[in-house]
Amino acid sequence: MAKKPTKVPVTDEVSEPDDSPEPSPTGATAKSSTGDLPKPTVVRPSAPNANKPIARSVWYVAGGVVVLVIVAAVGWLMMGGSKKTATTTNTAVARTETLVPRVLDGVPVQADRAFTNIYAVVIENQIDARPQSGLDKASVVYETLAEGGITRFLALFPVGQAVNQIGPVRSARPYFISWAEEYKPLFVHAGGSPQALSYLKSGKANVFDFNQFSHGGNFIRDDARPAPHNLYTDPDKLYSGLRNSPGRDEVPTYTSWVFKGETPIDNRPSSVNDLVINFSSFNYKVTYKYDRVQNVYTRQVGEKAHVTRDGVQLAPKDVVVQFTKVGLIPNEKQRLDVTTVGSGKLLMFRDGTVTEGTWKKDSNIARTQFLDAGGNPLALNPGQIWIETVPTEAKVTY
Repeated sequence: MAKKPTKVPVTDEVSEPDDSPEPSPTGATAKSSTGDLPKPTVVRPSAPNANKPIARSVWYVAGGVVVLVIVAAVGWLMMGGSKKTATTTNTAVARTETLVPRVLDGVPVQADRAFTNIYAVVIENQIDARPQSGLDKASVVYETLAEGGITRFLALFPVGQAVNQIGPVRSARPYFISWAEEYKPLFVHAGGSPQALSYLKSGKANVFDFNQFSHGGNFIRDDARPAPHNLYTDPDKLYSGLRNSPGRDEVPTYTSWVFKGETPIDNRPSSVNDLVINFSSFNYKVTYKYDRVQNVYTRQVGEKAHVTRDGVQLAPKDVVVQFTKVGLIPNEKQRLDVTTVGSGKLLMFRDGTVTEGTWKKDSNIARTQFLDAGGNPLALNPGQIWIETVPTEAKVTY
């Protein structure tokens, strides 16, 4: 299916404005026994001059000893075999813990990992920041414009998610805070725009602020890259921060989106048009190609495979495109005001199909809803979800 593209003004990519002075690098530099068979008792004749009777007795005794040895050996083997069988049986019948859907992304997990706190990390996407680390392990990734046509990510990681490194970490914007407020997470960033920092310092944001400027020991600088594109963290450092934050005993309260079972491969379309999102210049042209076998959407940026620093291809199960009003903040020349509260048009891509609907968010702390034409929740496939927030007039083809 194809949608007629809407023309938008050409955006020239410009340098991103500095949010605050770059801090000096802080933190550490990255990186069955078996028993013996019983011995037979030897019985000797009491009369040395005895002949045939003695021989007959020795025969009987020897025969008895042989029988004892055989019986003992058989008994030992039977006991050993019994133990091995018990071990095998115990392994085979070991209780399997029931898995339940994780609230954040619907992925089956152990019950104690289904509803966890969240790390919400601002990750940059400027060309010098590529390839990024950890994006393939995020449960949900938001992408939208920052300044100068450059896009930026907000990646959500459930506590306990295995990931080696996350970054490069970059500065906050008010709209990233608004999306993060849905989860009351540890909000991880390095500085921010004046508007974002002012809101965080007010204490009104529904997040636990974790600014690298105040928590340098929980981050590292990678000398292989130039600053500011070299700031990283990891789950251990973030967990340490969480345990020392006011949110250490916080019980998550965010609600789950609706999830469904994946469409069987025979019911998936064999030919699907690419989803193409033109945020600004060619370097921020995003393409998703549907993989029918894996039932994922492989991601490209600038018409090149978007892979992590570890070489992992980014390939979400679901892609949601939400259209919203994007404009300049009053009295600002570059900083954007991205509308996050309200409603707007939505396109949901999963199973090789696209569904039109509406996104709706009633307040900063309210969970964004994805609704069909009848106002009913749209169901997602369990797995990674990318949410692409674009200007109302953005050119999106599919």
